[in-house]
Amino acid sequence: MKQKKIFQRTIVSVAIIATVLTMITGCKNQSSKTDTTNNQTSLKDDTLKGFLLAGVYFVQGYGGSKTFMDKIKTDINKSTAQKNFLTLLDTAYHHYFVYPYPHSVAEKVDARNTLSSWFQVNNQSDFYLFLTSLKDSGFQAHFLVCKKALDENGGTKADISKIDLDKYNLPKGSEVLLKFVKDNYNKFSPAGIKAWNIGLYVYTVCLGYGAEYIDGQNGKSVIVQMLMEAQKDYPDWKTYYSDFMLGRQFAGTDPSANATYQKTIDDMLQGNYSAYKYLPLRQ
Repeated sequence: MKQKKIFQRTIVSVAIIATVLTMITGCKNQSSKTDTTNNQTSLKDDTLKGFLLAGVYFVQGYGGSKTFMDKIKTDINKSTAQKNFLTLLDTAYHHYFVYPYPHSVAEKVDARNTLSSWFQVNNQSDFYLFLTSLKDSGFQAHFLVCKKALDENGGTKADISKIDLDKYNLPKGSEVLLKFVKDNYNKFSPAGIKAWNIGLYVYTVCLGYGAEYIDGQNGKSVIVQMLMEAQKDYPDWKTYYSDFMLGRQFAGTDPSANATYQKTIDDMLQGNYSAYKYLPLRQ
């Protein structure tokens, strides 16, 4: 049984989401298994790997990387099961990552209120429409318009004050976003900020499960589909989470927490108790 929810969820800028959604409108699940070789060095678990796409949210919610890793270590070290380390690690991460917002009356109310206040998702239909928008366009679409505007006006040498926002259907105030993309022009991978869309998608599915807008099996299925999308564009977790953080900054999500999120990402991707170490994004 999953432990009682202790997450402090991250607030996403409703104003930015509203802007993006305005612009937008104008696999089968693999069961968990491990290698049977004597020198086992990796896991094969696409279900867990899919939830790792939003792992920073969960680690933050458990109090940060140190607190979370202590939980994993404790769970593994107290086990008396005759299993190898990676099997125990896989089990521990499933416990904390796979649907961290469990079904309960209180969770249903809380998750629905969260989806409504953050994303204007007020029913199951809204929920699926929002997932579709994240999958098909979302923040990535807005980013690509900004990058196109820069590319057509000099790239890193573009004079933002001379860019015609109306030509690119960019709302007033987009100069800030254009400047951010210009300042970080060479930090984005060829995928842009697709990782931010993907991570937010997986996180939203978890909220939707708590809200009882999606059942467990369908939720896992769409998350594994998003894993496949991530694997098309990202060779490894480091590149994925680099674009994720750039996307978070682009979206304007609680800038005061950026340093904390970056530290959490850096910490959770390394160490002997990191599932990311044993579950390569591409395998």
